[in-house]
Amino acid sequence: MFLFSAILLLTSTLVYAQTNLPPLPDGTQWSAGTSITIDAPIDAVWDVLLDWEKYAEWNPFVRGQTLANEFFIPASVEDRTLDALKAAGSSLEGQRLILTVQIPPLPLPVDENTPSNLLHSQISFENITAMQPTQHRMAWRQMMFPDVILSAERWSALSRTGFLGLETLYESREGYGGALAGTLQALYGVGLQEAFDAQGVALKSRVEGS
Repeated sequence: MFLFSAILLLTSTLVYAQTNLPPLPDGTQWSAGTSITIDAPIDAVWDVLLDWEKYAEWNPFVRGQTLANEFFIPASVEDRTLDALKAAGSSLEGQRLILTVQIPPLPLPVDENTPSNLLHSQISFENITAMQPTQHRMAWRQMMFPDVILSAERWSALSRTGFLGLETLYESREGYGGALAGTLQALYGVGLQEAFDAQGVALKSRVEGS
């Protein structure tokens, strides 16, 4: 009886995460993404995910992510700090991002001094479509092509999981549609999937301090 009660108590303290990602929009032809469980509280993971200025210190996929205005002029250094981004919250929606990415990703581990592979380096201009701190979700959408040519929106989301909800499920996914979606998949599909997976592994290592 005691053993049964102990098992029941243990089971009741486990939190099983369900996806925190929204459904893929109509017209999506394919997607790349990843998920990984991180042994850290959700707010600790959120802080690392939101601290865009430090991505170069750990991220093998997104080597730079800079907040900018509607003319893609970078925001001031003060407005790009983690504290400033947390204070801005949902008001970041509609602002722009300048992303420097590696597809496929750089080999792990990386830091701010790791040189880029110029053959695999790209710059992308994005619009922040969602910043939802209470739901631990954020998203941005490419702006270089009309959606009929290429649509691409990337979501990153966190959920509580594990014992007492003290672990975090990280999920990230980008869906692609439009006339060039098939071409993009043929050229970059494998590399993009590798990049999402590598970022998940690197995020886990960064947060857990391993």
